[in-house]
Amino acid sequence: MSKFQHFAVYGGGSWGTALACAVSRVTKQVLLYLRNPEIIKEILQHHTNNKYFGTVKLPDNILPSNQVSTLKDQEVIIIAVPSTAIIQVINILRDIQISVDTVLLIATKGVVDEPVQLLSEKIKSLLPNRIAFIAGPNFASEVVQDLLTSVTIACEDIKLAEKIAMSIESKNLVTSTTEDIITVQIAGAIKNIIAIKSGIYDAMGYKKNAKAWLITQGLQEIAVLSQALGGKAETLLQPGVLGDLVLTCYSNTSRNTKFGYELYHQSEHDINGFLKNYPYLVEGAESVKLITKLTNIHGVDLPVITSVAEALKLSE
Repeated sequence: MSKFQHFAVYGGGSWGTALACAVSRVTKQVLLYLRNPEIIKEILQHHTNNKYFGTVKLPDNILPSNQVSTLKDQEVIIIAVPSTAIIQVINILRDIQISVDTVLLIATKGVVDEPVQLLSEKIKSLLPNRIAFIAGPNFASEVVQDLLTSVTIACEDIKLAEKIAMSIESKNLVTSTTEDIITVQIAGAIKNIIAIKSGIYDAMGYKKNAKAWLITQGLQEIAVLSQALGGKAETLLQPGVLGDLVLTCYSNTSRNTKFGYELYHQSEHDINGFLKNYPYLVEGAESVKLITKLTNIHGVDLPVITSVAEALKLSE
């Protein structure tokens, strides 16, 4: 099986930059598409992205660009943007008429709205391209430093998943594959919600026993919802599911965990103002709305998800 040789990454944030670093170690060059001209200049001149990684040196075969047309002829485009921006990106790729042979490797997992559905279903309605998902227990800073990590590649075409995995794996990047894109997407949304609850537990003074129970319950809730949509139980043991859940919940620096900690300390009348003025994008706070809609559609009971929705006053 031949490897993919031409990769681009759409998104120059922390995770997009980290993925560009990972792929650059096994390919001649990686195109990194981002809009900020100052960061482009910095990467070209100094091989750093100070906004996210300080003075850590990036591989010199990362080519940054703000010319979206350069994405047209890539074999694989890795999309690493927040879930709120993913559909806009798909529409941009459609507008520039990327090749139908280009594979889209999605580093954004989960659910979209209007109507509420899996991200994979929405993308399929917009583009004919083959799609896969990449997920894992990954701190971007560790990936940039080439420390040992793992990712799961999920694709309904297992041969394509294996080809992607083979193309990006390296000494310090361990890969696994699955056909179950449903569970990987649901896990990607739910783990951020569970992380909010983890932060709430931290604020309440609970310790490791409680967090271990929370992770167990979170895994069960991923299982219940994903299987209601057609997912498989064995996928729960993938690094991109269980590993990602564990890492996110134990991370004190996670935006979702930090958000949960700060949310707990708000009085009842302050919550709406707190949510409105919170300065960072919190994926879990957006995901809980969509996951709650899915649970209602499929008639399943997810107690931790419900408790986070109540803490966010979404049940009112």
